[in-house]
Amino acid sequence: MDYAAVGFKAGVEIHNRLATKTKLFCDDVPYPSSASPFANVKRKLRTVPGELGEIDPAALFEQLKGKTFVYRVYPNSCEVETDEEPPHPVNGEALGITLLVAKMLDAKVPDEIHVMRKIVIDGSNTAGFQRTALVGMNGQLETSKGPVRISNISLEEESAGIHEQTDKGAVYKLDRLGIPLIEIGTEADIKDPEHAKEVAEKLGMIVRSTGKSQRGIGVTRQDLNVSVKNGQRVEVKGVQELDMIPKMLEIEVKRQLELLKQGNKVDKETRQAQPDGTTKFMRPLPGAGRMYPETDIPPIPIGRKQLDAIKLPESWGKKLERFKRMLPADLAEQVVKSEYLHLFERNVKKFDPVLLAITLTSTLKDLRRKGVPVEQLLDEQIEGALEMVRAGKTAKESLPVLLELMSGDVNLTAEHAVKKAGVTALSEAELRKIIQEVLRKWPALVKERKQGALMGEVMKMVRGSVGGNVVMKVLKEEMYK
Repeated sequence: MDYAAVGFKAGVEIHNRLATKTKLFCDDVPYPSSASPFANVKRKLRTVPGELGEIDPAALFEQLKGKTFVYRVYPNSCEVETDEEPPHPVNGEALGITLLVAKMLDAKVPDEIHVMRKIVIDGSNTAGFQRTALVGMNGQLETSKGPVRISNISLEEESAGIHEQTDKGAVYKLDRLGIPLIEIGTEADIKDPEHAKEVAEKLGMIVRSTGKSQRGIGVTRQDLNVSVKNGQRVEVKGVQELDMIPKMLEIEVKRQLELLKQGNKVDKETRQAQPDGTTKFMRPLPGAGRMYPETDIPPIPIGRKQLDAIKLPESWGKKLERFKRMLPADLAEQVVKSEYLHLFERNVKKFDPVLLAITLTSTLKDLRRKGVPVEQLLDEQIEGALEMVRAGKTAKESLPVLLELMSGDVNLTAEHAVKKAGVTALSEAELRKIIQEVLRKWPALVKERKQGALMGEVMKMVRGSVGGNVVMKVLKEEMYK
């Protein structure tokens, strides 16, 4: 498709949870809880006029549904999340991360940061609004197809996580509500669907380069704004996978073009991303009428000295070149884009760089595809597993077993996981005994010199407690005695 010819205009918004010590407006732990809820709160939400005295059409649309919302309260939920207590002062760590990102994107930071209330009554916040603060504006991102203007960089609170939904209401989990969230929005400078993916990926990499991005499914979400000639802006919400962005935009453009071809109009609306790349109607597009000031939090002055003290991290180009001196080029590129980038940099002098890189990219990705909740792994557990290999207490082949075992238990150390999995390193004498047993069991394979088949039988028995290269060396020695 000739996207320029159809008047394609698009911008992206990325939302990324920050790995801070506390939530944005209280001292609760900023991660979803593994504990059970201990209470429920029931609410109905109603809209109010925004700062301009107008009722937001999207909020009114949600109110007219007349839904009732139930909120499950967890140990890391407090009276701020249940809207029974005013918000605490803004998390300074989260603000500092957002200021760093603003500086990396060459954005202008206001002299005072004002927290606003953004009316949201779909049930995702007990208060009926989301607190948000504009931290940077008028920035720029360099891309392969020219510069893309950054319209806004905001710090806001994450919404409550939805548990179940019906026509009459919904059940939400309050453990997620209030986690610091950075939002970065672009102007409509994106040239085509593939360009949109590039922009979203680079913005995500910028946030991860701070070392303060959370990891796992749902941590980063993309919203897409798109229109065509003679149409209207449509917002597509909740695109979780980068690879889905081009497909989503292609399908949405075709949908809008088909409406226009049939003589219909394209409505300004918000649509929900679906797993197959299609979208479905959610509500009318919100307007400026949904914003009004947060009266419980005073303005936050930002001085020139404070901004000058923020040190920019190493550029992507320099980082990639540095990694290529210790890793194959394709592996270096994977690490640069990885959500485990900071963990690689923290440990690259301690462990074998290639093994470290493969573990943080391929191994963890393969486990996630199997359904293993690797996002629950602590950095200390990953580092501990690698240390067990480095110290010769287990083989590198056991790493997937150890990581999978620890993924279900944050209290399980790598040392205990080695014992629990039975992958403690074997001595050479123990290995020779196992190999001799295999050779006696499979005389035909020995006679035919089927080293590969024999190797497979030995590896089944040692279960990752000895490296494959060591097994092959000793196997050959025993076979050719």
